[in-house]
Amino acid sequence: MDKSTILMIDNNESFLNLFCCLPEADQYNVVPFTSAGEALDYLCRKGADVVISDVQMPKMTGTELLSQIQDMRPDIPFILVTAYGSSEKAIAAIKQGAFHYFEKPIDDKLDLFWSTVREAIDKRRLQEEIESLRKEKALQSSRVTSIIGASNGIKKVRESIEEVAGLKVTVLVSGETGTGKELVARALHERSPRSSNSFFAVNCSEFAPGVMESELFGHEKGSFTGAVGQKKGLFEIADKGTLFLDEISTASMALQAKLLRVLEARQFKRVGGTSNIYSDFRIVAATNTDLETAVAEQRFRQDLLYRLNMYIIDVPPLRERKEDIPMLAEYYCSRFATAYHRRLEGISDSAMHALISYHWPGNVRELVNVVERAVITCRENMLTTRYLPFQSKSGATFSSMNLKQTEKNVIRLALKTSGYNKTRAAKMLGIARKTLIEKTRRYNIGEND
Repeated sequence: MDKSTILMIDNNESFLNLFCCLPEADQYNVVPFTSAGEALDYLCRKGADVVISDVQMPKMTGTELLSQIQDMRPDIPFILVTAYGSSEKAIAAIKQGAFHYFEKPIDDKLDLFWSTVREAIDKRRLQEEIESLRKEKALQSSRVTSIIGASNGIKKVRESIEEVAGLKVTVLVSGETGTGKELVARALHERSPRSSNSFFAVNCSEFAPGVMESELFGHEKGSFTGAVGQKKGLFEIADKGTLFLDEISTASMALQAKLLRVLEARQFKRVGGTSNIYSDFRIVAATNTDLETAVAEQRFRQDLLYRLNMYIIDVPPLRERKEDIPMLAEYYCSRFATAYHRRLEGISDSAMHALISYHWPGNVRELVNVVERAVITCRENMLTTRYLPFQSKSGATFSSMNLKQTEKNVIRLALKTSGYNKTRAAKMLGIARKTLIEKTRRYNIGEND
């Protein structure tokens, strides 16, 4: 651990020399000053862990220095030392914010003096840790799911989320497998008044009909073979929160009828139960199939569809928003490089060319998988095509020049959308603010572009 820095201010050079020669002073980085102004300048530039100052000094007294430091850096402990002390001055200094007060000479109380210095440093470090934890907690609570992309399709998704998140309505999210429907559901929850409560996700295709009913409604003891105790279902435990029902089209017709009653009344009974249970949950459902077709084929109830599609958010497939691929690929490349301790400068133009040219039948989920595998296997400082499971086809419509132009256009769009706020634009693009600044300089992008 680095030595703690002590600023020692006294216009008496003999006292400073004596202080710096004390054996205990070797444990610290003691920086002496004969002028309070010089000490203040040092503090502004480099900081300190504790300040020890004489009271009576020309130009600026110790109490005046204390007042300035209190205004500028109230977190730094301040200890006063003086030969002109009095109980009144000590009380005034403590009230002003001084950590402690010593009268010269300090030779006969060195043990107390150094223990006070250590206590001051320990207290400041504890305050720093508490503040760091507070900021981290605030940061975590403010973090929301990011929908990455600048295409018109994704822009519309984000606008829809903002429009309906705060409303108490059921939302149906449609889109192909892997487009990020659960991400949209989480974003809806996190931007809603329910954000402080729980978000639950269940895939309707993962369970047999009877098991799915128990998962959602819960059951009473002895209601069926194996029901050895009472169990609360997701409808019950999602009270005041959000319940995401993925692949809703796979629910059995019997379960669909029960879902309809729950959505209409917000009341239900546990399997084997007789009492009605009320729960204030919000449903966000998702489908990767056309429910209108399922209704026509009598695989889905039309009245349930009417209940679910009060508000529809359609997530476009990745092949229809290829301009989002560079920022998605760079975001996940950076994320996985950090996770797997890889030193990567980014993705080469040829690799990005291949990523953009590919059809992506598995959408964003497939892109994430490809980038993660490439990062894991990459042994260079740049992710190249040799680490991709496919190569850019010779008939591709993109060139490296077009790729750069695409990136430039996407950056311009993000800046324009954010009102040229680089922090917000970088967040939209899923890249660091520093990276965005470097790219705007490289492409010579300004507010007038």
